[in-house]
Amino acid sequence: MNQPAPTPNPKIDLADVLQRFSSKVLWHFTGYNKSWDDAFRIQNEILQSNLLQVGKQSETIVMNSGQKRYGYSVACMCDIPFRDLRIHMVRYGLFGIAFFKHAAINTGNFNPVFYVHYENPLFKRAEDLFKVIDPAIKEDSAFNKSLNEYLRMIGSYVKRGDLNRIVEVNSEIDSSQSSNFYYEREWRTVFPWKFDDASVAAIMMPQRFLADFQKRWGHRFVNSSIISSEMIETL
Repeated sequence: MNQPAPTPNPKIDLADVLQRFSSKVLWHFTGYNKSWDDAFRIQNEILQSNLLQVGKQSETIVMNSGQKRYGYSVACMCDIPFRDLRIHMVRYGLFGIAFFKHAAINTGNFNPVFYVHYENPLFKRAEDLFKVIDPAIKEDSAFNKSLNEYLRMIGSYVKRGDLNRIVEVNSEIDSSQSSNFYYEREWRTVFPWKFDDASVAAIMMPQRFLADFQKRWGHRFVNSSIISSEMIETL
């Protein structure tokens, strides 16, 4: 008697099994140094406009000598698994929007930040090179404009900070984390992102804002997970 053909094993995404330090979504939080009401307002403004704007200030890298090198304005998100978000939320607040990573990469042009330790010899070598480059690019030419733009792009995706394991849990006395960026697992883009609703994987806020959110948006985000930030404490 012929035996039935074995049922094929389901395909497994090895990233889910072997790379649990990464997430399928990127989180954008709106509450850094803001009141809950302001963070909720900004969160709703992003959803209303379907637009994630870049910041108002240009990125800055402070070199060894104290000289400042500038990049472009950026929009930021973090690649942190849900179970570890609490550490990030201590600093950036309880209001977040999670975007599917594939959408952020392919339509939002997001890319991981390149972290470099502040004492790395790369920065000393860069300063030596800038002493030659800076005087040479003062002339108004197409090449110099292109080189200057290239340097600004690099300055947008490089972060100079302390990569030693110095972490303070209390954000109110945040003296070390102000220059310790490695654990944020940050992604950036220099372009405003006009996203669609299908790119929104989840929306998070404190429990007491959920009713107001539901009243405002109704069924618009029915395909996104609406999460209370208190879940971080209980799961």
